[in-house]
Parts: sequence; structure tokens; C-alpha cells
Amino acid sequence: MRILVLSFSHIGDAVLSTCIIPPLKDEFPGCHLSYLLNPESAPVLKGDPRIDEVLIYDKRHLHRGLRGKVRLIKDLKDRRFDLVVDLRDAPWSSLIGRERWRIRREIRRSRRHAVQRYLDVLRTHGIDVRGAKPEIELRSEEIESADRFLAERGADEGERFIGIHPGGGWPYKLWGTDRFSELAERLSERLGLNLLLFAGPEEENLAESVERRVKGKAIKCVGLPLRTAAALMRRCSIYVGNDTGTTHLAAAVGVPTVALFGPTDHLRSSPYGERVITIVGRFRMDCAPCHPGRHPGGCGIKPCPVIRSIGVDDVLKACLEAIARWDEVRKYEG
Repeated sequence: MRILVLSFSHIGDAVLSTCIIPPLKDEFPGCHLSYLLNPESAPVLKGDPRIDEVLIYDKRHLHRGLRGKVRLIKDLKDRRFDLVVDLRDAPWSSLIGRERWRIRREIRRSRRHAVQRYLDVLRTHGIDVRGAKPEIELRSEEIESADRFLAERGADEGERFIGIHPGGGWPYKLWGTDRFSELAERLSERLGLNLLLFAGPEEENLAESVERRVKGKAIKCVGLPLRTAAALMRRCSIYVGNDTGTTHLAAAVGVPTVALFGPTDHLRSSPYGERVITIVGRFRMDCAPCHPGRHPGGCGIKPCPVIRSIGVDDVLKACLEAIARWDEVRKYEG
């Protein structure tokens, strides 16, 4: 049985789509599972031992335009997939497999969470999805590499950290380095833990802004491969971030996670799991959430007043609650 999954292009979407992997594997034991992702999100799942193959949909270059789309369809059709699980509802996906399961348009456009929308595709075909959730499975060598990264920067063996990512790509949804700095300082004093500061390749200035303001030790994790970052997150007792792909990664590797939302719709796309707390600003604007489906950033106010209305005390309280909730789970399980 050869199965192809078509996921959306953003890193967070790729992470959330992993919720369908266990039910598919249970329903079709021994299946060959492939994912089709764009070049930016492919590294998230490339190397996951549950996935046999990650294929690239490069719509900006190789697969651009009608000729590129025809090339993509031909290449996929030649692989003779028995089943295409289309989470995008792409019309051309009906041309590349013997059978196609697609997300219905009314479900895709609803405000239900992405995980439930994706699982609906399997539910429709009678597959048991109870307990399914997004997870990133790391290889032992990736975890060992992350441990070496920390040891080389003076971390003790098994040392735990506070994970902070002040970036997020889109300036409207950033809580602000001033708030992250105050939160990091107070959390560090309260928990007695040092910081891991995560940032994308073009966000080093944000990490440095937080680092300058905190007294404790901070290790910058800037521009790292996504799976390396995920392995480092496993060493965090708590992770705090804006609505961005790495926040989804933290939740998917099982870290207690606090996600901050303002102009984006938390009902559709917040990180998912019992160890996640999502905070949405109290301030109300008629245009919020403006993404997806409206006019993102149309007001021109950076950052969005909704996310700036989240107080440091609110996030600190949520962090302590998330840690306590996880401690209770570990006591129950152990």
C-alpha cells in the first residue's frame, strides 16, 4: 500500500498534519507513507522514522506555472500511489492516485481546529482517530546532537531550560522583545533555570534584544535546522512563543507550551495538545482575527494591539500552570 499525504505549506500546518500518521499506520500496517511539502516545511518531517519519503512541491521554481504543475503530476503519477490523502483540497490531486480522500470545502473553510479538520478526512472513511494528535518523532542521533550543542556551550548534562522564541516572521503578531525579556527574567528567577533563545536566520536581532535584558545565562539557538531546534526544545521545562512554526514544534515534541495569539485565528491553528495553553489578548478589534481570510495587516499597526494587550503576568501565570499540569501528568503516569 503506497500512500501520499498532501499537506499545506506552512511549518505549523505540516506539524499539525502529523496527527493523521498513527491512524493511517494502524489502518494500513506496513504501508509506504510519503508526504508532499514545500521546500520550507519539508525539513520538519524529513527524517521522521514513521515517514518513508518526503517529496518536494516547489511551486516557485521547478513546479511553477502550468508546465511545472504538469511535471509534478507526471512525477507523482509515475510513483503509482494507491491512496492520496489530500488535506489541501487540490483539484489536481485526483489525477495522481488510484483513490483520493480529500478534505471537504465546507470543512476546510470552517473555524474548527486544523487537527479536527484533518482527522475528519479519515473519519469520513471509517478510520478510528481516537487519541490522534500532532507529534514529531526524533531520531536518537538528533537528540544526541542537540545534547552536544548544549554541552559545547557550557550546559550541564541533563540541565533543563526555559525556551523563548520572540520572533514569528510577521511583525503584526509579535508580542514584543520587551515583554519576552521581562517574562524570561521573572521565570528564570522563579524556576532557577537558564534560557534557550530560539530565532530564525533573520531574527538574531530579536534574540539579542532579549539576551541583553536578562541577567541569567542565555544560549542562543539561531538559524538552526528545524529538527535540531525540536531536539533542543525537549530540554525545556516550558516553552513560550508567538504564533509561529517553532511553537507548534515545541508542542509536538511534548514540551509544556504557552502560545500567544493576536491577529491570527487561534480556533483554527493554535498548537495542539494537553500540554498547551493558548493566550489571546483581551483587547477587541473588529478586524481581528485578520488571518486567515481577511486582510492581514490591513490596519498597518505593528504589532497588533490584540497581542500587545496580553500582560506579562498573564503569561507568567500560564507558564506556571502549564508546568504544574505536566508535573501532575508525570506523577499520574509514573
